[in-house]
Amino acid sequence: MTRILNHQIYKKSDSSDWMVFVHGAGGSTNTWLRQVVFFRQHFNLLLFDLRDHGQSKFPFEESPEKYDFDLITRDIIHLVDHLNIKEAHFMAVSLGSLFVRKIEEYRPDLIRSIVFAGGVFQLNWKMKFLIRSGRLLSKFTPFSMLYQLYAFILLPKENHQASRRVFIREAKKIHQREFLKWLQLSRELNSQLKDSFNRAFQVPALVVMGSEDHVFLKPALQFAEKYRNTLLKVIKKSGHVCNIEKASEFNEEVLRFLISPA
Repeated sequence: MTRILNHQIYKKSDSSDWMVFVHGAGGSTNTWLRQVVFFRQHFNLLLFDLRDHGQSKFPFEESPEKYDFDLITRDIIHLVDHLNIKEAHFMAVSLGSLFVRKIEEYRPDLIRSIVFAGGVFQLNWKMKFLIRSGRLLSKFTPFSMLYQLYAFILLPKENHQASRRVFIREAKKIHQREFLKWLQLSRELNSQLKDSFNRAFQVPALVVMGSEDHVFLKPALQFAEKYRNTLLKVIKKSGHVCNIEKASEFNEEVLRFLISPA
């Protein structure tokens, strides 16, 4: 039997809708602490650690020849099916947004609506350079230093300190072996983003971005302009990880979206 991802469930009632939370690279269930307290009053919640993150570092039975987006996506689908969740609102932060787009492609029956916090739609030249540099530097630089570099580039301002601290703290729990596995995903990142950018959402979708997200805000604006069925909200004085930096405002915005008539 295939191992399932480490997960946490907060059950409100049998009749309540489900919310499924997908963290990004270097994260864990702790990414969503500011959302759990709020949303558990309204929904059933499923949180989990992606493969080789948090407490999902056990040996999986399969030894994949290819460590790719499909593999990570299958892990999530397997967990949701294992728990017999038929349909849910999927919330993702940062790179987690690409896994939700893959689920939308492979198993649209599972998704009732989509919420992205700091959604990733395209890479600017800074990010492309950073990824290429990461591949090179990973050969002789401790991965913990690379994560700190990523954190300060993505979240450079003083008011980004809270999310930067969470990012660095969680990333330190990942070992070199797991980091190198996830670095493999960067090789297909451009193709995955191109596919995602050229495909409209098939369900109601909310994208929440920080006004100070200097890497990912512009592509999100371009996507929302291209596909008018995407609801885009920009939170002022927030960086990339807006669900942490402006948790109250983010939570209220998401709740309004989820309870509004379709």
